[in-house]
Amino acid sequence: MCDRFCRLDAAEFGLIPGVTDKSYYTNSFHLDVEKKVNPYQKLDFEAPYPPLSNGGFICYGEYPNLQHNLKALEDVWDYSYSRVPYYGTNTPIDECYECHFTGEFDCTSKGFTCPKCGNHEPSRVSVTRRVCGYLGSPDARPFNAGKQEEVKTSRQASGKWAIRLTL
Repeated sequence: MCDRFCRLDAAEFGLIPGVTDKSYYTNSFHLDVEKKVNPYQKLDFEAPYPPLSNGGFICYGEYPNLQHNLKALEDVWDYSYSRVPYYGTNTPIDECYECHFTGEFDCTSKGFTCPKCGNHEPSRVSVTRRVCGYLGSPDARPFNAGKQEEVKTSRQASGKWAIRLTL
């Protein structure tokens, strides 16, 4: 949906800034990944919509590696508890079997690459991303072009929360 519908609309209506020029549509009631907000603002934006969804839902946040700042993650979870019925967190857990790097791979329009050694061979890496509420391995089963662009944009935007989450 995020890729195909955007391409069809761009063909019919042309490139509309902020709509069809991004190569993807944001799924469901989620705040667009390009919006520069902190996790609390994202939760506040999405909180009114789960009760209106009759096909399932999840609210989630993208975070940098917080293993040394679990208090920040707990603070966001506490905030979410009274605002949304289902909340998930995504943190980088990619792994390179060549150089043994663990963390977040570089996301490009062609896939995922180890930032330490440049490895991008699907059989020699493990990449996990949440897409439409489900965890998947895009190295084993690649996303379509629109979803890859959305994930790339989301990961670029997620770094801005690192400072705000330092408690």
